[in-house]
This record gives sequence, C-alpha cells and structure tokens, in this order.
Amino acid sequence: MTRVPRSLTAAGLALAALLVLAAGLVVGAAAPASAHATLVGTDPTEGEVLTSTPDVVTLTFDEAVSVPADGVLVYDAAGEPVEAEVRSADKQITTDLPESLDDGTYVVVWRAISADGHPIAGSLTFSIGAPSPEVAAPKTPEADSGSVRTALSIAQGINYLGLLAAAGLVVFLAWTLAGVRIDDGVRDRLHRVLWSAAGLAFLGGIATIPLTGAYQQGLAITQLGESQAVDLAFVGDDLLVVGLEVVGLLVAMVTITRAGLGPRGRRLAIAAAAVAALAPALVGHSRAIDPVWLVTTTDLLHLAAGATWLGGLLGLALTLRSLSGREQDVARVLTRFSGIAAALLGLLAVTGVLMAWRILDGWRPLFDTSYGRLLIVKVAIAGVVAMVAGYNRLRLLPAATGGLGHTARRDAARRVGRAVRVEAGLLVVLLGVTGFLTNQSPREAPVVRDPVASRVEVGVLDESATASEQDAAKVLATLLPGTRGANTITVQIQDVGGEPIDGAAEPVLTVRSADGEVDLGTQPVVPTGAGTFVADLVIPASGQWVLQVSLRASEFDNPLTTVTFEVR
Repeated sequence: MTRVPRSLTAAGLALAALLVLAAGLVVGAAAPASAHATLVGTDPTEGEVLTSTPDVVTLTFDEAVSVPADGVLVYDAAGEPVEAEVRSADKQITTDLPESLDDGTYVVVWRAISADGHPIAGSLTFSIGAPSPEVAAPKTPEADSGSVRTALSIAQGINYLGLLAAAGLVVFLAWTLAGVRIDDGVRDRLHRVLWSAAGLAFLGGIATIPLTGAYQQGLAITQLGESQAVDLAFVGDDLLVVGLEVVGLLVAMVTITRAGLGPRGRRLAIAAAAVAALAPALVGHSRAIDPVWLVTTTDLLHLAAGATWLGGLLGLALTLRSLSGREQDVARVLTRFSGIAAALLGLLAVTGVLMAWRILDGWRPLFDTSYGRLLIVKVAIAGVVAMVAGYNRLRLLPAATGGLGHTARRDAARRVGRAVRVEAGLLVVLLGVTGFLTNQSPREAPVVRDPVASRVEVGVLDESATASEQDAAKVLATLLPGTRGANTITVQIQDVGGEPIDGAAEPVLTVRSADGEVDLGTQPVVPTGAGTFVADLVIPASGQWVLQVSLRASEFDNPLTTVTFEVR
C-alpha cells in the first residue's frame, strides 16, 4: 500500500498546530467584532423638539463609514427637499442646514457605506418649535428593488467558481500530476477546462465592478452605464482585486501550459495562482473585523483550501479514467491529493467557523438575519461534502491504491472518480451560495420608516364661564415613527395662537389598544422645551392605539381627551 510521505504528515501536523494557535488568538481577542456599521447616536435625537434651527445634523456610527452622493437628504413636513451640505469623517456624517428653517417637523433620510462595503440606511425625525400636524412621506429618489444585489451575488458566485477552479487546477497540474505521464488528449482537456474556468472568473470579476458601485450607492440596474457606478471611491478595491486575479491567472496559465515545464516553472505557476485565488480577501467582511490581521489571515487560508480542493476534485474527475490500468500512477495521484484532502477539510471547517463566529458575534444573528440563514445552508452543504469525502478516503481510496487484484483496484478507482464528481458538484453549489452570502449583512439594516403624526386639541385649562380666549389652551400630540416597536410620543401645550406655553403643567399620558385588550398604562414624560414633553414607549402590535392626554389645570379642573393612532 502506498503511504503518505513523512514530510507531508509533518506539514499537516504543523498546519494543525497553526490552526489551534489561530483559534486561540481569535477567540481570546478582546476587541469585539464589528463587520457592519451601526448608528449609535444622533444630534438632534429622534423625535426631539428644538427651539431653533440646529447648525448641523450629526450621525455617529460605531465604525468608520463613507457617504455616497445624495447619501443624506433632508425633507420638510410636506415631503419637499431642504437644501443641505453633507460631509463625512471617520465615524461621523455631518449635514449642514440652512441658517433658519420654518417651525415644524423635518425628516433626514440617510444612506452610508460600512467599512466592509455594505450599505446601511435609516431616517431621523426632529421638529423645530413644534411638531407639524401632519408629516408627509419624503419624496425620496426611487431606490433599487433588489435586482442589483441579486445580479451582484450571481456575478460574485461566477467569479468565485471560476477563480477557485482555475487556481486549483494550476496546483493540480503543477503538483499532483508532477512526474505522472498523461495522454495528450487528457492534458489538452485539462488546459481547456482551465482556460474556461479563468474566463468565468474574468467575466464575473469584471461584472462585479459596476454592480458593486451601484449596490453601494443605491442605483438602479439601468444606471450601470453611468460614471457614478464605477466611481473609484467606491469600487477602487474591487478593481484592484480583479486586476490581481487577471494578472495572477494569466501568468499561472501561460507558465503551466508550456512544454518541458521544470520545478522552477511549477513553483512560479503555483505562486501566481495563489496571488489570484487569495485576492478576494482584500475586500469584504474580514477587513472590518477585529483583529483585522488575524481574521484576514483566516480568510486567506479559507480561500487557499477551497481552491486546492475544488481544483483537485476537477482534476481527478478529468484524469482518473484515463489512468485506468496504471495502478502505480493512480496510487501516486490519489495519494498526493488524499494526503492533503483531510487537512483541507479540517482547514475549511476551522477557518469557516472562526470567520462566522467573528462576523456574527453571537448566536442570535445566525437565525435572525439572512446572512445567518444562508450560512446555515452553506454549512449543511459542506457537511454533505465532508461525508462524501470521508467515505471516499476511508473506504474507496484504500481499495483503489492497495486492493488485491488488478480488476478490484480498477473498479475502486472508477468509484473514486464518481465520488469525486459528486464532491465537485456539491462544491459548485456551495460556491453559488457563497456568492449570495457575501452580499448579505450580518446585521439587519435599519428600516427607513415613513413618519406619521396625528393632532388633537383638548379642552381649555380653565372651563369657567368667565374664562377669556387668552386663557384657553390646546395640545398637539405626535407619535413617531408610528410603527410596531419603539416609538416616541411628543406632546406640546399651546395657546390659541399656536405658541408653546412656558411653565405648563406636566400632562399625564396613558396608552392602550383600541380594543382594550392591551393597556400600557401611564407613560413617564420628560420636558424637552417650553410646554413640550416627550415619552418613549414600545408598542407591541400593529393596529389602532388610543392615547389619552390629561392636563391638571387646578385641584378641581382636569380636562382630558383621547386620540387614536394607526400603528403599522
């Protein structure tokens, strides 16, 4: 029976030790994962009522972000745009407003790009003087419906498939087949598949450039031809990656297909293929996760293992049948590949788990996000691949390399070939899932909600017959954003002219569902300005909710009123 060389076994043990060390460093790192920017603060705050126009609106994130053109838009209560100048620096986006704005409610709709290249979006609502009685939905530019992200995922899946297959085939030709005589027809077939895989990688990589620019900036798929879609500020890194892929694969393929290739040429071909296969680690989630150097290294190992395995499986599927009857060559090829197959499987599993753990930063996103659910699908496919690979190595390979009898070894080699083709097909599916996975956020992006507001006037503070009109008062109540979940109620006590009353008594607010089944009780209020009070609460369900506003005018006078809100 042919045995795995001792040098290969030692290399596998060294690799295992390196993985254990990497796992300890990743798990023990103090810095938390980021992977996707999150809005952590705003000035003004959500729902805040200001006495005058703020100089700027500031959005603060937990990591550095960039803002595309028209990334921040400001609208008044009628839904009309307000002139504003936007700039970004490190973790903040600042929007300069006009010197003086009319009283009322304003909506800031923003879109930013995380360090990992994924866009995030949201909105902020604040008021000047008093909230507007009604707030129209902002007339925002038409956003992409998702077709760009779908097209980008497909392009990236094609790029990954072609890139890893081509780079892996170079390694198979340069190392696994070194010293093995193969027919010219089989060699030509390997070269054709190699060039075809490289062509897929080129097409997919080139397509990702404008699609990435459009995805980050929220452009429609019809805008791919515009210069904005290839703005180097957003696609510069992707252009560099595609350039490295093209140059690396061209050098590798030209070198490996030369006649009379020697050891130096094989090393050059493998090095060039490695440059191409590892280039995608320069972009994506890994560059935004602490510690960056270690997680990026894990990503590099993941890509290297995937390329070597996929290319090796394709190479075996194309060559094993032609080696039928040459047991020594079959044993040599299978032993070389199987000697690293187990290490590659472990490498893929360990590096994949480490990256997922750092990117998701917990178990909950695994089930609550599209990224997590796709990751579960990917892991399930990888598990099936691992079972096929284990059966191949533990049952079929020994029979093919050391079985008794020529016919038995030949039949075993054919069964190995069938198992290898199944593995290769599953890996192709897995790479397709990976293409979609790279464009999913590990955290659900905040939803841009259209603000709603309602208005109610309540009875006078003094209901005696002698009360003059000047003694009368009314209340303006707003509920924002008016959706299920966290909401802010703003109540302002005004005189008949609509001016807030300074020193007004604190109102009592109670909230319940319209059907009376859920009573949220009295809500604590916080004064934020003249006659203005704010209460934060969580509304647990959609539907109609009733707000009761009570004003204690005197010991015997406590006018109240109710208003019904429609919560979406």
